[in-house]
Amino acid sequence: MLKKLNIQGFYRFFFTAVFIFILIQFPFHNFESIFYDLWIKVTPKSKPALSFSLIGLDESNDQILGEYYPYSYATHLKFIKKIIDDEPAAIIYLVNFEEPSVEEDNIYYEEFAEFIEQYKNRGGVFRFGTGLDLWGEQVPPEALKRLEYSPALIHVDGESFSKDGIHRKAILNISGEDSLHLWLSNKIKEKNNLESIPANETWGAYYSNDADAVFANYRHKLKFVGESKTVETLPFYKVLSGNFPPKHFSKKIVIIGPNYLSNVDDFALTPFDRDRKVPKLLVHSSIVNSLYRGKTLFKIPEFITHILTLLLALALSLVISKYNPARGLLISLIVLAGILILAFFLFAFGGMWLKIAHLLLSVFIVVYVWFPLKAMSEYQTRFAIEEESKILKKVENLKQNFISLMSHDLKTPVAKIQGIADILNLKLKDDEPKKLVGDITASTKELNSFITSILDLTKIESSNLKLNFQSIDINKIIEDAVYGLEFERSSKEIIVNKELSPLYPIKVDEKLIHRVIANIVENAIKYTPEKSSIDIKTEDDENWVYIFITDNGPGIPQEDVEHIFDKFYRVKNDDSHKIKGSGLGLYLVKYFVELHEGTIGVESEVGVGTTFKIKLRNE
Repeated sequence: MLKKLNIQGFYRFFFTAVFIFILIQFPFHNFESIFYDLWIKVTPKSKPALSFSLIGLDESNDQILGEYYPYSYATHLKFIKKIIDDEPAAIIYLVNFEEPSVEEDNIYYEEFAEFIEQYKNRGGVFRFGTGLDLWGEQVPPEALKRLEYSPALIHVDGESFSKDGIHRKAILNISGEDSLHLWLSNKIKEKNNLESIPANETWGAYYSNDADAVFANYRHKLKFVGESKTVETLPFYKVLSGNFPPKHFSKKIVIIGPNYLSNVDDFALTPFDRDRKVPKLLVHSSIVNSLYRGKTLFKIPEFITHILTLLLALALSLVISKYNPARGLLISLIVLAGILILAFFLFAFGGMWLKIAHLLLSVFIVVYVWFPLKAMSEYQTRFAIEEESKILKKVENLKQNFISLMSHDLKTPVAKIQGIADILNLKLKDDEPKKLVGDITASTKELNSFITSILDLTKIESSNLKLNFQSIDINKIIEDAVYGLEFERSSKEIIVNKELSPLYPIKVDEKLIHRVIANIVENAIKYTPEKSSIDIKTEDDENWVYIFITDNGPGIPQEDVEHIFDKFYRVKNDDSHKIKGSGLGLYLVKYFVELHEGTIGVESEVGVGTTFKIKLRNE
């Protein structure tokens, strides 16, 4: 195969490999993020396995309650009692509590902590979620610490990946402590008798030295609050006042946290809309649900993507080098579509994230490197073919002109010879000289017929043959053709039987159709034994006029039947060598018939005879 590749091809492969090597040095994170977000959007929706109730603290609650975030402990004690009475699956508090600011609230502070601790002792699931600020982790006040807490951080791509501030991955463990999301997911699994999964064993989990944390991308279909039957949102004041149906929170995970429109930190951007933020309460629920369902993503290592990119570029280069630019472009488009489809199916159904920026760009690099050179090569080849075609056309015209001139020039001496022979035939008295002169006359007729055939062939190939249509009775043409062959017929004592049905005149070129009939009848006379017969029959219908010419000669072998209308073709047998001919007669016959939009066919059986069937339009 190396021998077939020229040095130009090696240059192309070399430069393709160099471009690919340069390409993989750039991460193209922004490009990758576009496809990541697209896959998230088009991944088929799946029903969340867990039911959530999100309760937000916002400006409307402040106004109705006459309090400010994070509200008094008395208010939260009354609130938590309403929730716990419904026996929820878990209660998650994302409220950043502070030490009581007034003495009277201190009583409710202690009672609030005691009430939740009793709830946990009865088997209830409760956890505080903490955030981070400039001073570190925002841990609960001292009395609430015993109720336990976990970091509840929402990671955004602000300093890594595409740096666009969009939330795409969850924190599973930070500084050796499981996140609230992983803790809650495993806690619910334990309650449902399912196996909990540690952070480092989660599908697609990876450790980051810079953050000292374990991360995992996830692919759950985030939904805006109110768009899902399994994720609902309620105002804090409604729950506080008991304005909800009995057992409304039963077996639901209740997440309580701030949802202030004035605070951008309470919202996050997601892949679903790069401009529209959603409440972080919803993001928390989505992460927990994804971890519970195992809907995390395994990032295929980049070195594998780089190897695939190089192999794809070289393979596509080899394929494109074998085809013309149009087909090469089609193949390139198919490859692009294949990459996108493969990446989507791996993402949506296999839980694997294949970065495709390098793969897609490698296709464009191959097109950029190969197509101009391939197009130039194709153009040079096409130009050479066109030039060669022009030369061949000139040569063909010269040949046609030469044959035409030679044929015309030959006709003059042949006519003179035939004229002299006719004069000699009248003057000579002895039989032997008259016989020799007769041979001269016969030979000149054969030569003249051959020259006429060559002239017709020249006209056909130069497209100079013009038809002279006129209405005429086909039977008359047949009568004239048979009469013109009277000498040949009588010499072999052959009987011509004519069964000519009455026909309406049709439009034909009389001269050409006369030659068609004469050629077939003459061949029948040549090949039919002496004292035999030839049958000519005509008939018609609404669409066609039919002419049948049948002889009882030696017949034509089946392997020769399909070739008898070919140019210069003659049946090879002992009889054909004795009978002179140019091999152009039937070729011209077929051409003349087809000029009239007719058809000609032949049926023959060796030792029985041959029948030619001609169909001409009846119009």
